Formats: sequence, C-alpha cells, structure tokens
Amino acid sequence: MNLLNSFAFCALFFPAFLAAQDRSADSVSQLQTVSIKGYETGRAALQLPASVSLVRQQDLQRYANINLVPVLSSIPGVRMEERSPGSYRLSIRGSLLRSPFGIRNIKVYQDDFILTDAGGNTYLNLLDFNAVGSVEIIRGPASSLYGTGTGGAVQVGAPVVQVPDNRKRQLGLQLTAGSYGQFSEALRWQEKGKKLQWQLNQGHFQSNGYRENSRMRRDALQWNGGMQTGKRNRIDGLFLFSNLNYRTPGGLTQAQAEANPRQARPATATLPGAAEQQAGIMNTSVLAGLSDRFRFSEHWTWTSAVTGMFTDFENPFITNYETRREWNLGIRSKLEYQGMLGSMPFKWTSGLEWQSGYYTIDSTGNRGGAPSGPVVQDRVLARQQFAFTQFEWEPFRNFIVQAGVSINDFRYTLERTQGNPQTGKVLLDFNAVWAPRFAILYQFLDGLSAFASVSRGFSPPSIAEVRPSAGGFNTDLQAEKGWSREFGLKASVWRGRLQGTISAFNFDLEDAIVRRTDASGAEFFINAGGTKQRGIETSLEALLLPLEKSGWFNQLRIWGSLTLNDFHFDEYKTGSNDFSGNALTGVPDKGFVGGADLTLFRTLHFMGSFQYTDPIPLNDANDAYAQAWRLWTLRAEWRPKLFARDFTFFAGIENIGDMPYSLGNDLNAFGRRYFNPAAERNYFGGLRVRF
Repeated sequence: MNLLNSFAFCALFFPAFLAAQDRSADSVSQLQTVSIKGYETGRAALQLPASVSLVRQQDLQRYANINLVPVLSSIPGVRMEERSPGSYRLSIRGSLLRSPFGIRNIKVYQDDFILTDAGGNTYLNLLDFNAVGSVEIIRGPASSLYGTGTGGAVQVGAPVVQVPDNRKRQLGLQLTAGSYGQFSEALRWQEKGKKLQWQLNQGHFQSNGYRENSRMRRDALQWNGGMQTGKRNRIDGLFLFSNLNYRTPGGLTQAQAEANPRQARPATATLPGAAEQQAGIMNTSVLAGLSDRFRFSEHWTWTSAVTGMFTDFENPFITNYETRREWNLGIRSKLEYQGMLGSMPFKWTSGLEWQSGYYTIDSTGNRGGAPSGPVVQDRVLARQQFAFTQFEWEPFRNFIVQAGVSINDFRYTLERTQGNPQTGKVLLDFNAVWAPRFAILYQFLDGLSAFASVSRGFSPPSIAEVRPSAGGFNTDLQAEKGWSREFGLKASVWRGRLQGTISAFNFDLEDAIVRRTDASGAEFFINAGGTKQRGIETSLEALLLPLEKSGWFNQLRIWGSLTLNDFHFDEYKTGSNDFSGNALTGVPDKGFVGGADLTLFRTLHFMGSFQYTDPIPLNDANDAYAQAWRLWTLRAEWRPKLFARDFTFFAGIENIGDMPYSLGNDLNAFGRRYFNPAAERNYFGGLRVRF
C-alpha cells in the first residue's frame, strides 16, 4: 500500500473511529487540554492549522530522567539520536541528513529567547534534563515566523513554578543512578510571590558510557524568573551556565561492531584510534536573556527579547584539534494586535529577528589529546536577520485562516588570519529569500477538524559546513530551500479522553546539503540536488478510567505514534555516481512508538513503551543499511507521602530485549565506519523529594 492509499484509508477510518467513541463519560477524567505557542497563536491544538506536538511533564517522566532522546523520538516524524552520551542529533522530517553531530536546520527557542546561534547550530546538550518542563515541536518549514530552517522549530519550556498555596518557596531534590557508571543529581529551588516568581535549577550528570572512550560529565546551572512590574508590563529573564565534557568513541565497521560493540574506533596503519587521541568535546557556555512584554491597551502588545551567549569549545579529533571561541547576540521583537475584524476574531503579529555571531576558530594537529603543530586560525562573522508578519482570522464560525511571510537575509564574512592560503576577507552572501506560509482549518464536527497548509522553507549552510573542522572554506555551498504542502485531521472526543492526529505532507527540497568524509575521517559537505519527501504521521492517545475513581485501579492511559516515509533523492549526481531515485540517507521508511501508563492504588505507577525502527540507509548509494530494531522500556514508580513530604521512588529497565542496535549512525562515513553501537540491556533507579 503506497503512502497515498495509506493516508486515504486512515483518513476515512480516523474520524469514524473517533466519532464512535463520543459517548457520555461524566465520571471520568479527560486528557489535558493545552494551548500551543507555535505560530504565536495560543490556541488549543485542535484549532491550530499546523502539525505541532507538545511534550508535557508526564511525558518527560516516562523514562530514565537523563536525556530527551527517547522522549522526543516518541513524536511522529521526529528522531533524536545519541551516538554516545552527550552527542545528540535531532531530525524533523529527514533534516538529519546534514548533521553529523549537534542540531542544525532547526530553530530552537525558550519563549522569545533564541537558543540557536547565528551560525545555525544549537547546543541542546548543554541543558540539564531536569531543567526542561515541556517541549513543543513544529514539524515542517516554519520560516514564515522563525527564519532559517527547513526542518521546523522547537520551543523548550522551563518547568512551571509550583509552590503550594500556603508556602512561598519549595526545594526539590532528585538522585538517579544506573548502569555503566551513570549518576545524576538535580536540585530545584522555586519561589513564588505576588509579583515575582523564579526558580534555580542545578544539575550534575556523569556516565562512563557503554563504549570505550565515551565518558561524559556535565554541570549546569539555570535560572528562570519573571516579574510583573505593573498592570501592563512584565519582565522575564534567563541565565544558563553549562560545563560539558564528553568523549566520542567514533564509528565502527559492521565487522568491528559485531566482534566487539564496546570498542572505540581502532587505530589503522595510517591513523591512531579514538581513545589514543582522546577524541571528544569540551564545551563551556554562558547564555543570558532578558525580555520585556508591555501591553499598550486591550488590543496591542509589544514584546522584545535580547539573548547573548559565549561558548568556549574544544574538539580533539583523530586527525586534528579544533578550538573555537564564539560570541553570539540575538534580538527578537514583535508587535501583536488582537481584536475583531468585523464580527470575527482577528490577530496580527509582526516583528523582526536579528542575530550576529563572531567566531575565532583555530585548527592544529592532535597528539594524544593535546594541540600539536602549526596553527591555522580563521575568523568568521555570521549575520542573519529577517522580518515577519502574520495574520490569523476567523471569517466565519469554526473556520480559521492563517497567513504569514518573512524575508530573510543571511551572510558570512570569512577571513584566514594565520596560515595559508591568505585570501583576505571572503563574503558569502545568500540573496534575500521570501518564505510565505498559508494555512486554513475548519472544525466541521464537535471535536473534529481538518487543516491544510503550504509553506516555504529556507536554510543556508551552518558555520560547521562552510568551515568544517579540518579547515578551509567551502564557499560553493548553496542554501537549501523548498515548498511543503500538507493536509491533516485532528480530533478530541469522548469528553477529551481520546485525542488523535493524522497528517500527510509533500516536501520538495532543492540543493539538499549532504555530509561526506575523506580517508582521514575529516568531513566536508556538498549540495546533492533535490529531494522528494513524502510522509504520513499519526498519533493517538486515550485515557481510560474505571467508573469509580477510588479503589485499586485508578488510571490507564495508552498512546502511540506512527511515521511512514517515502523520502528519495530527486536528481543527485556526483562524479560518475548517479544516486537519483535512491532512498534518503539516514531516514527509515517506517517508525512506531507506543506505550501504556497504569496507576494502581493511587501511589503505584507503571510506564511501558515499545519502539520500532525500520532499516536505515547509511550511505547515498544505498548499499549499506542499519538493521531494524525493537526496544522495550519499563519504568515503575511509588509515590508515597513520608514525613509530611512528597516522595517518588522509581526504577526501570531499558532495552529489555537486549537488542543490538546503533542509535546514531555516521552517515556516508569513509571506510564504511557507520556504526555507533548503543547500550545493551541496562537498569536505572532513583528518588525525588520535595521539601
């Protein structure tokens, strides 16, 4: 059954099934109704004409409480990978193709603070897991409001300040331990007053890792606060300090992974091994932001936020040692009008975003984990700016129209200040690009709506692509751009106890950027022509409760998501090779994640999940694939009240079936070193208490 037939079948079955469930349920609870920040709407998900998923606090607490990898991977169309502890990659609808490490092609915010730097990279691994309260993901091009990025946009929310009404402050502590030397500690201090509320999150995480040379350590301190300075004005702040150090074991061939999956990349006749060179990442960063929201009147609101970040980054690699100093400054400002146009609600949002980044990058040789040899130094200035406008209107009841557009300007100035060749300042300017979006939604039944959208995405190469770690400037790279068309259905029935979505999209991308490596393992990037990306994404969630809320059986919640992809290169020729028509590298055809949450006796909670991933093409030639894998996870919690305090004791098992798999593959790796084996069956446990 092809994708079109699959969607037609699901679309016909979907509303009929959900409508059949819309029966009286006075005595039971419902799933939480939440508003969505994406596209500046503040609407319920059922009324938003876009594919947006929200990860809530209960979703974050389903696994081992150490990273976002399994949490975000439960969202349809989203894959988060971890080559080794701390080395994360995030893909939305196939955007992983150009990301050997880090997060590119996706814009990340916390409220109006910009976490993505001016060069297009996001250090999401700097955040402590326990300082994240929610994650909202826009799937598909969101350039009309969020600038560069064809993959989408991510909004990371801080935990909600929750202090009992009879108190002004609260302290929380969490300790977690697990297999392979894993240990984490998190403290959260929250205060809530009449005008000021704030929280301080301190987190420490360490792990020896499953593989040789995969040790990780991170210490993070994050402050979030807000103050109502008047009836019409509010000021919010963000401060983050993070010190991250992790080793990278490197990719293995299939034979090496099967012989000893725990080994690091071994030495060859011409190159040393990853452990010998102490390959890894050292990142110390400071980020600070301040925003002001002023309400002029009942209809007009103005918000401005400034974000600054400094990063000290070192990367000893097998063949070289790279050091970077990065200074970034960003401003996002928007003006909102909310009122009536005629007799129907109308909202207009306009603004601008500006970012500037200054980077000094030194490259030299690596001798046993220490810089060695002559230094090549480059200076890179990245500057991006875009203006945006969007209106949202209900021309008649239950019909919503959303239209927006941005104009984007992006440029680099590259200069070699030490070493050869000395070329002076080189300007890499990407012509201004218009990125429009138009979407409609109609709620044609109570709890059932349909939407359609068309949007354009734009994504220039990141700094790591125009100036890869091995040195040199790649000024021939073109920006990715393309049009996406999407249609979907959303439902919330049975008094909100049953919620689901299904969407089909068609994204045509031009000048797709692809990663390649040379014989030494050094990476470089090329434009691969175009890609055809078609897919179906669906999710379903049901909250089941007995008629009596008391008793031993209190709650059963089941959930699941399914992703079907048909991603191919359109026209892709390099040298004598023609990869046109091949499957898109790194993207599986099918993926499913599902599970159940069970509560017994009000204090016992069990959360089980299952994840299936289809075989994954590892190179553009499609002559190497990672095998399909199936993962089972179980977590159990006991939440008693002891000594007048709220305790949570938890324990769990990951990879219950002891499945051999690679969670983060090195795509198009030279020497066919594609595999980064993930951990075998492993265990975790811990406790959480609030004072």
